[in-house]
Amino acid sequence: MHRPRTLVAIGLLATTLAVAGCSTSDPDGNGATVVNPSAATTTGAERGGDGGAKPGTRENPVPAGTTVKIGDWQVSLGPTVQNATDQVRGENQFNEPPAAGRQFVMVPVTLVYKGSKSGTPLVDLSIKFLGSGGNTFGSGGSQDDYCGVIPNPIDNLSEMFPDATASGNECASVPSDQVASGLWIVEQSFALNDDRTFYALA
Repeated sequence: MHRPRTLVAIGLLATTLAVAGCSTSDPDGNGATVVNPSAATTTGAERGGDGGAKPGTRENPVPAGTTVKIGDWQVSLGPTVQNATDQVRGENQFNEPPAAGRQFVMVPVTLVYKGSKSGTPLVDLSIKFLGSGGNTFGSGGSQDDYCGVIPNPIDNLSEMFPDATASGNECASVPSDQVASGLWIVEQSFALNDDRTFYALA
């Protein structure tokens, strides 16, 4: 079941809010630590963005297939299925269609846990869609952002130990007019944007 992340780690949220005023992190990202630099050769300028900006920022998102270090994780997003409505509806007979004017957007995610203890993707990571209009959709959003029961949801991944690898899908219901030129945002949960990384759809 694709579970809203707002139900996870509530205690951490209170701690984050207490120190939020001390953060100097840039909501547009500070640049990503790219694990496989050859996959990030597409520049922001080639995508119509700022090629001089650091890779992984909003101005210069990394392309699909790029692996980035985010906290204790190595995270790679594959090419986005920009209209995954048929796949989602086909996964479960009780899934509702997207709200009027929206479509389901789904991306495959591959994770490697590189910490020294253990981690759980649902607790440690936040993934959401940034629409071309500047709105975000997905994790922790409104009920309209929810896709329903999706194929192989990343939220179902259990605890992982050092060097464990797993993959799954993330999905958001997005207004159709905000899908084109949209981005994915991946970051540590409640980490004040320190490892925030922007991924292009392809």
